[in-house]
Amino acid sequence: IGSTRGVETIDKIARGIEPEKQIELVTDLCNTMKFGSLCALGGFTPYPVMSAINHFRDDFKPAPVAEAAE
Repeated sequence: IGSTRGVETIDKIARGIEPEKQIELVTDLCNTMKFGSLCALGGFTPYPVMSAINHFRDDFKPAPVAEAAE
């Protein structure tokens, strides 16, 4: 369930829907999965996500909207 919610949250970030709020939410979700998961997959899934957020945070900002050429 956690990884599914993570994908949904990352999709919202990609669409530019409240990106800072979504990053906070996915960070909280990752911590919950890391420390609360009963299986190895759930416990290790958050590591690459958190690494990407920590090292490439600017990439999680919404892309500028391109204007149509006249």
